Amino acid sequence: MDHSSPTGYCFDGYLAGLEGNWLEEDSLLLGWLRRSRLDEAAFDWVRDFGAAAAGRFRERADVVERRENLPFVAERGPYNRATAEVVLPSETRRSLAEIHGSGLWRADLDERARYAVVYLLNQNGEAGVTCSTACTDGLVRALRTHGNDRRSRDVLDQLEQADPGRWIHGAQFITEIQGGSDAAINAVRTEPATGGLWTLSGQKWFCSNCTADYWLVTGRVAGGPAGHRGIGLFCVPRLWDGEPNGHRILRLKDKLGTRALPTAEVDLEGAIGWPVGAVDSGLKNVVATVLVTSRIHNAVAAAAFTRRASREAHAYADFRHAFGRRLSEHPLLAASLRHLSETADRTAAGAFATVDAWIASLERPDDTDRVLWARLLVSVSKAVVTRRTPAHVYEAMMVFGGNGIEERFCALPRLWRDAAILETWEGPYTLLLMQALGDLVKFGVKGRERSFLEFGLGDHLATDDARDLAEVLAASDETESALLWGELAPKLYARFEERALGDLLEGR
Repeated sequence: MDHSSPTGYCFDGYLAGLEGNWLEEDSLLLGWLRRSRLDEAAFDWVRDFGAAAAGRFRERADVVERRENLPFVAERGPYNRATAEVVLPSETRRSLAEIHGSGLWRADLDERARYAVVYLLNQNGEAGVTCSTACTDGLVRALRTHGNDRRSRDVLDQLEQADPGRWIHGAQFITEIQGGSDAAINAVRTEPATGGLWTLSGQKWFCSNCTADYWLVTGRVAGGPAGHRGIGLFCVPRLWDGEPNGHRILRLKDKLGTRALPTAEVDLEGAIGWPVGAVDSGLKNVVATVLVTSRIHNAVAAAAFTRRASREAHAYADFRHAFGRRLSEHPLLAASLRHLSETADRTAAGAFATVDAWIASLERPDDTDRVLWARLLVSVSKAVVTRRTPAHVYEAMMVFGGNGIEERFCALPRLWRDAAILETWEGPYTLLLMQALGDLVKFGVKGRERSFLEFGLGDHLATDDARDLAEVLAASDETESALLWGELAPKLYARFEERALGDLLEGR
């Protein structure tokens, strides 16, 4: 078929560079999975997602981001009934069914296969589906870890046994208007009802993936103590007996990025739910299980965005000619392309190694240093890579010139918008660095800085790293300690990325 314009010029050469199988074209991802010794069935499953990500998921992501296809709140019906329905485009629903019905939440699935798929899916940006994937992962882990009651086990069974014709997904509603990351001041009221059920009333301020079937919601327990011990975690079905479960959609956020993802302000008006774990451990459980899971997804998403940005830039620069030669043959632009590739490799290697460390900590919870290193990595990795990703995507956009800012021409404007909000998910840069510093203090790293860093960095530990960390932990002034740590943390993570990349390249 001739796709040329009336002028005779066409972009088929550029578009062909985006097709194929994004697993088979990614030597680092292949190396990570081979080192993980996936069985043949799991590897073939990931490979199928590699083709789908480059094919139908990519095409749908382009469609759902068009302004005429964005989610909207259904109009009030003719009988003056308040609406609680958000309408999604059919392409989003098809992608959600394929993802959640694929076996992604099976208990016996290798974790690295799971996060390889997350990495492949995120190369199309959020696209209305990857927030759902991250939140559902958190729901699965919360129910599996803390949900010992019959209702929780029933929801978990539905998630683990889903297929494309029968699937569910999750969301997490924590943020309230008076405080984002400071969930200890949540004011949504929760009161016991009958049969182990509770009712929740109040407003949640940022409710992404609000079309999910089950929501994890934090709320202040009636008669409970002040502060974080008074916050419970509850599983709230979106529907109860087929009707909206005590909630009302106030509006959808008109936010930067993730346009295909509906993020709502929601009023809970006696919504029915049940506790997930002890009601006085809700905030502890949501941070340790749900938010950490989302931070892993954020770091993997940042790596995916950088990979897609590099792929787009190379596909266009190898196709497009200007001033008598390919763009990729111009020296300064060629240097930019090398920088894009190197950053994508480094970011992917760091994300994969962070997933490895996290998995190892879950498998060996009694290994104190292993668990602490994973906690540190998850916080610092998410902070560092989500902050730098927008600049990386922007650099790729500029390879295209004017075409790089045209929303319908390529995926990069969408990825840039999505990348700009990655940092806001589950805690911004400064908050996560301070949480990491708090962990170093809490778990007694002072006095054994070198042995701790050697555990995580090995031969990539620089001469001054242990000394610098000792200065951070010895500082008598909180401000001085925080500022020193703000300088040191990204340096340590850069060394971790270098080590991770070297390990993958050596085994390739």
